[in-house]
Amino acid sequence: MDVLIIGNPLAGRGSSEKIIREFAREVERRGHRAETFVSAMPEDMGMRASQVDSGFDRIVVAGGDGSIHQVLNALPDPSQIPILHLPTGTANMMAEDLGLPRSIKELARLLDHGIVRRIDMGLVGRHRFILVAGAGVDGLVTKEIEETRGKAYGYGDYVGPFCRVLYRHRPLELTVRVDDGEPVTGTNVIVLNVRHWGGCFVFSEEARLDSGRFEVCVFHSHARFAPLRYCAAGFLGLASRLRDVTRLSGRHIRIDGAQPTPVELDGDYFGTTPLDIELVPAAVPVIAPADWP
Repeated sequence: MDVLIIGNPLAGRGSSEKIIREFAREVERRGHRAETFVSAMPEDMGMRASQVDSGFDRIVVAGGDGSIHQVLNALPDPSQIPILHLPTGTANMMAEDLGLPRSIKELARLLDHGIVRRIDMGLVGRHRFILVAGAGVDGLVTKEIEETRGKAYGYGDYVGPFCRVLYRHRPLELTVRVDDGEPVTGTNVIVLNVRHWGGCFVFSEEARLDSGRFEVCVFHSHARFAPLRYCAAGFLGLASRLRDVTRLSGRHIRIDGAQPTPVELDGDYFGTTPLDIELVPAAVPVIAPADWP
């Protein structure tokens, strides 16, 4: 088996390169041929992914969710070669939802004994994503982080941008329409294709990578510090008890508002509303444990 490993050295606060090298050795020990590309900068991952051809049987993306996002958007055709995530980032939302093992040996074993499952993909125009989209505070935080791009980030490094956003932000009204349903208004919106938003917050128990639909949470509170309450509920598994959240489900989502509002896709700043999202079912092959439900 020919395996291409594309790695982000800044993932996991800059600790991922050693893990990538160890994983490559384990892949070769198992009898496979491994080509390893460790980018000088995170954006270089897309450059290498754009050159992928049919000569590889598997692509391993070593990094966080942003690394998956970059590779997904650079691949000439993301529907062809199965992807294995080597999670060395902060949130690792896809790895969490797939139940990927933490051990390097167990992850390498999945190349031989895992199953290939096709997961859903979101499209905003021609831009691809597979995990989450968010508008409001979520987008504002990623915009703050974008300004320090190139820095290695861990969970603690999100505290400052989050606090600055809460202090400065004045909630704006957003309008959300799912499929042909009636519009719903709120101040923050999360569109979920994964259950574990941010790696450790659960806002929808129904969200799945292969469900064929997005789960949408529209948060209604205008209180400045309401996002703290929402995050606490999501972390404690109590989000279903929140009364000021509307939950929707569908394949076509439009988010708009009176003023342009920052948007994130898969944890990276993307731009501003309006945002039109379309789900493409079973679009991307990924490698999962054999017992993934």
